[in-house]
Amino acid sequence: MREASVVTDCAAFRAAVADAPAAARGVVEARLAVDDPFDAYRRARGEEPAFHFETTGGSDGWGYFGVAPESVLRVDAGESGALDALQAEVEGPLVRAGCEVPHPGGLFGWLSYDVARELETLPDSTTDDRGLPRLQFGVYPTIAAWREPFEPGNDLRLVSAVPLDGDTDPDSLFEDASERVLALADRIQSGDPDVGPAPADAPAPFESATGRDDFEGRVRRIQDAILEGETFQANVSHRLVAPASVHPVKAFAALREANPAPYSGLLEFPGVDLVSASPELLLERRGRDLVTEPIAGTRPRGDTPEADAALEDELLADEKERAEHAMLVDLERNDLGKVSEYGSVEVADYRRVDRYSEVMHLVSEVRGRLRGSCTLADAISAVFPGGTITGAPKPRTMALVDDAEATRRGPYTGSLAAVGFDGDATLNIVIRTLVRHADEYHLRVGAGVVHDSDPGSEYDETLDKARALVDAIDDALADDPDDLAVDAEVEP
Repeated sequence: MREASVVTDCAAFRAAVADAPAAARGVVEARLAVDDPFDAYRRARGEEPAFHFETTGGSDGWGYFGVAPESVLRVDAGESGALDALQAEVEGPLVRAGCEVPHPGGLFGWLSYDVARELETLPDSTTDDRGLPRLQFGVYPTIAAWREPFEPGNDLRLVSAVPLDGDTDPDSLFEDASERVLALADRIQSGDPDVGPAPADAPAPFESATGRDDFEGRVRRIQDAILEGETFQANVSHRLVAPASVHPVKAFAALREANPAPYSGLLEFPGVDLVSASPELLLERRGRDLVTEPIAGTRPRGDTPEADAALEDELLADEKERAEHAMLVDLERNDLGKVSEYGSVEVADYRRVDRYSEVMHLVSEVRGRLRGSCTLADAISAVFPGGTITGAPKPRTMALVDDAEATRRGPYTGSLAAVGFDGDATLNIVIRTLVRHADEYHLRVGAGVVHDSDPGSEYDETLDKARALVDAIDDALADDPDDLAVDAEVEP
């Protein structure tokens, strides 16, 4: 590992910030060659909050990590104003001084599904038995970023966005930012990748917190509402629980190896960690451009290229999948239209097939242009939570689901989010995600219920989804003598 070097020129920085507007931040960048960004993260992390986001699934794009945030933004359960609190931290201009990293510092964290309670009128009939925050973000002026795909020996971009207060000499600001990025480089170079013990000692199978009979009864309640014409489709979920016998960092490392996902992430906060292998983008904002990518329709990958192609043809020809996909694309067009310039909403890429290690998905890209009077918080409000995990019509379906489920969802079907200080942002939909709370893992899984769904089959499908995630972690850790996760199962 060679030494880090600051690549931003001081004179260029001084010139760039000379006429910076109020509330702007100036960006300084250093570079450090490493073999693997995740190994660098493991060396840099400590006892403080930290994050590692991979937003590309190995295709072209950017990944990010940060450690020891400057502060933590938290809105607790029962409090209001979550998106207002987030909005208050962003929308300031960035003076990049040549830096091309999309999010050179910002807020990285998660939004609970329960933020939706501020956006829609829900019956409040579910039990909040964990009391997790409604919103929790670390504020990271200094982070590491990298281009994907990443090859050993490529550079990490170590970037720091320092506030320009108008009074401090630009050379002093440059020196301060340079010290910050070099301090991060030192943590990477001198840190220990060992993550320490798991929160719990003994493994045990994941078990449903409610059980088969309870879940099937809740599915039938949704089907009654469908027959009454209140909704077309709804996502009903339940929570599986097991001891956290694998450290969250090791669990995420295993998922990266076994099932890389385009919007995956690891969040570490005191008392709660998120280990996510999400494939779905809820919202991306770049300047005034908005993108959402609904997923509706899935097939397994084939064992041969011929089998893979046949499964793709089957997916594209499935009338039920096509109809559901069209309905959800229309829903996202409507949501994006609430905050977009008139006539700017379009479907740019309709019913493409995206392939991942284990499955292929039917995906569409919906684009819009954010109105000048609207903010990032407005854009999130328009699309949150994602229509693919609520159903349609959205407000009434959310109310029905809230009445049907036993406990609050918490992070499940909320969002992991990377929010730049300038208001640019990338938000996923939290599915295929382990939540470590105290010494337990919670794994929430759901099923899309329609009028002719079989409640027993829907319950079995949720367990299959859970097994796929748990098995991926188990298989990747099978040769690790320090972990007992290979004994973990999902019990009916």
